[in-house]
Amino acid sequence: MLYEAIINRDSGSGIFRDMEQQNRLKRIFSEKGHTLDLSVVAPTDLGKILAQKAKSPGEALIIGGGDGTITSAAKLLQGTGKALGVLPLGTFNLEARDLHLSLDPFKAAGQLLDSDIVEIDLMEVNDECCLCATVIGFYPAIAKSREDFHGRSWWTKTIRIVREIATVAVRSPALNLEITSGGETIHRRTRLAAFSPGHYEESIGIIPIRDSLASGELSAYVSEHLTRAAMLKAAIGYLSGNLLDTEQMTRIESSEITINVRRRKSIPAMIDGEIVRMKMPCRLRIIPRALKVLRPRNPEP
Repeated sequence: MLYEAIINRDSGSGIFRDMEQQNRLKRIFSEKGHTLDLSVVAPTDLGKILAQKAKSPGEALIIGGGDGTITSAAKLLQGTGKALGVLPLGTFNLEARDLHLSLDPFKAAGQLLDSDIVEIDLMEVNDECCLCATVIGFYPAIAKSREDFHGRSWWTKTIRIVREIATVAVRSPALNLEITSGGETIHRRTRLAAFSPGHYEESIGIIPIRDSLASGELSAYVSEHLTRAAMLKAAIGYLSGNLLDTEQMTRIESSEITINVRRRKSIPAMIDGEIVRMKMPCRLRIIPRALKVLRPRNPEP
């Protein structure tokens, strides 16, 4: 079988700039009797190459990069019938984790060769596509200004996030957020709100886990923690897996919601790791089973 793969040249600390690593990846496929048509491209060329490969006759397209690169490919592949394979090369690799792929790209490549094709939901955020999470409030500002987390230990990342919540987060203005779902509108003051296709389970650590990739619903998580003490308590609750059921959290599940921030035409938002300007009001809706993906038969624990 012919597999096609596109890798963001700058992802994964640029390991696939090395021809030896490219050949190592190709051997994983050739040793199983397959051929890998591999394109390692600069970030500026990704859009053009993705658009070309999305129209090719192949059944699957493997994408190597961070969550932003994976989501760009998903937007092009949705509805085409071509399956998306994920080769994790980013900082957090949320979609790879949701699919229970190894975070080692070479091990993940072997898993992709022993996978089922399954259909998962996508979330539409105005005209943008979201695979994992859309976040508004203070975190997009932190993400934009921080040094790269890639390659750092999880303890380092955890300590830095708690420290930044205690400093940067409390200086960010609270948003007067309106959320409309099912004809009902609620109002919340918040410094942080997140929206995801499907539902996240609480777990110990910095990375939550989605319990379903094809639930037909989106989840909204709105924090009403506003003071430094409250936000530190929330950070500890998040890291210990005890946040979502607290009194200062609002959780909404629906197939579609509209959000608006009073007196704001647009706000910064982070969609799968990429910073964008989100126009207000913003419509978020689930597109059920819109994307085919390769899910390994032998997932990582």
